[in-house]
Amino acid sequence: MRVNMSPKVPAGAWPAIAVVLIAAAAGFVAGGSLGAQAPTPALSQAPAQAPPPTAGAVSDDQVWREFIDWFRAAPPDPSGLGAYAAELARRNVPQEEIQRRFGVIMRLFAVKPEGAEVLYDKTFNRTALTGRPEEDGFASVPSEFLVGAVKGVPPGRALDLGMGQGRNAVALAKAGWAVTGVDVSGEAVAAAKRNAAAAGVDLEGVKSDYASFDLGRGAWDLVAMIFAWAPVDEPAFVERVRASLKPGGLVVFENFVGTPERPHAPMVRALPPGATREAFAGFEIVSYEESTGTGDWGGPGSNLVRMVARKK
Repeated sequence: MRVNMSPKVPAGAWPAIAVVLIAAAAGFVAGGSLGAQAPTPALSQAPAQAPPPTAGAVSDDQVWREFIDWFRAAPPDPSGLGAYAAELARRNVPQEEIQRRFGVIMRLFAVKPEGAEVLYDKTFNRTALTGRPEEDGFASVPSEFLVGAVKGVPPGRALDLGMGQGRNAVALAKAGWAVTGVDVSGEAVAAAKRNAAAAGVDLEGVKSDYASFDLGRGAWDLVAMIFAWAPVDEPAFVERVRASLKPGGLVVFENFVGTPERPHAPMVRALPPGATREAFAGFEIVSYEESTGTGDWGGPGSNLVRMVARKK
């Protein structure tokens, strides 16, 4: 489960920083704004490619490394990338080059797992949670869609991809499933293990990105991807999921739908209408719904897709 990327949360909370961090990058790239106050246009306003390098520009790898080093060390700051832009300006980096660097950061944030790792480490290392998604930036209760989808299904081995703090993994374990949860954030895995211990259930937590984690073959009765930002737009990944399931095993999937009116950042993996069904064409589609509604992560109304698919 990924953090809500557009909640209204108190200043200083890292989920808010996550919002401003990403949205600010889009704003800087799209509009070239370099003031200390972070802009807040939609993430999708960023162009697909960064502007061409300016004279004296550093390499993309160096841009990313300098950003990640800054991001790891950065204290909570409501201005998000506004603070980073101000730092670059203090180093006398030209405005055009700063704009280019934000384009690079946006592009690489979608493909380099360490960006999400740092972001979610900062999110899930907070201990003073309220239980209110609009303030915490993520839900603490299990997904109603997932709970309903597995109701009456005999418990077996379950894999929760992008498990976050374990709200769904713990619920499955309490229902009798043997659960393995995977997340790129070590802080998320640690929080999930604490929550499992508090609930009196066992949970295997693995810190890994999707590319590195071995899903196995014929291993799972259930694979849950609830706002997991999993790369289901990649046929090779979907095939890995299919191969990892036992015959008749289920995929329970919930995520955003990307539309021209409500696009999302590439890292969210929000496919166009109908594309999720197409991505799982090799499965039996048990149920499929695309609708406009409010997900259980506490965010605003969005276009959502909810699917249950069975391995043939």
